[in-house]
Amino acid sequence: MFALYKKELRSFLSSIIGTVVLGVFLLMGGLFHWVFPGQWNLLSNGVAEMNAFFLFTPWILMFLIPAITMRSIPEERNQGTLELLLTHPLDPVRIIRAKFLAGITLVSLALLPTLVGFGILHHLGNPPGNIDSGSVMAGYLGLMMLGAAFVATGLAASARTDSQIVAFLTTALACLILYYGPSALGSYALFGSWDHVIQWCAMETHFRSIGKGVIVVADLLWFAAYTTLALAIAQSQIKPGKAST
Repeated sequence: MFALYKKELRSFLSSIIGTVVLGVFLLMGGLFHWVFPGQWNLLSNGVAEMNAFFLFTPWILMFLIPAITMRSIPEERNQGTLELLLTHPLDPVRIIRAKFLAGITLVSLALLPTLVGFGILHHLGNPPGNIDSGSVMAGYLGLMMLGAAFVATGLAASARTDSQIVAFLTTALACLILYYGPSALGSYALFGSWDHVIQWCAMETHFRSIGKGVIVVADLLWFAAYTTLALAIAQSQIKPGKAST
């Protein structure tokens, strides 16, 4: 399993797509948080905090993570290596687990440079260091939980198709719907007392409190349960031969 984990990392980081994807992620974050004026600019409100970063980054992850996971299963099928993996002492659970850990590692590598922003705000605080570090760390925990859920979604989507493009588009659409769809639907107050239940199903509902520095065990359990379910769906699709496109 560790060999497959290393292969996944090496394959993504050594490819042009991997370099471009990580570069675009950091470029977009840098422009919106430090250059472009507006509500996402970390310097515009005069307060040393990173709430805007944690509320905006999920929208970038919706496109970064599909690019990470779109090759995971389709490439194995198209190259005929999925059958080889299954003939070795690697069952679908270990295959998905290795690819999931590789995806989480890549998300961590993408987020790591953004800690520079925390250092800048820490220095610019009045007095220096006047920033809620605990809230920032909670926000990063929320991003990792959300990233794990997106990676699991991407693996479940890519396990259903041979096409990387279809896997990318399906994952991006699924992440968008799961993150914001129920929250938006519940906000229209069409279902009476069920509106709150519908909004509770949205990833955004559980991420927002964590992104603001409030860690609620129920939110962490929600992400853990969803990620486990999505990984189980992905594992059930790992079979030799072609998938449906």
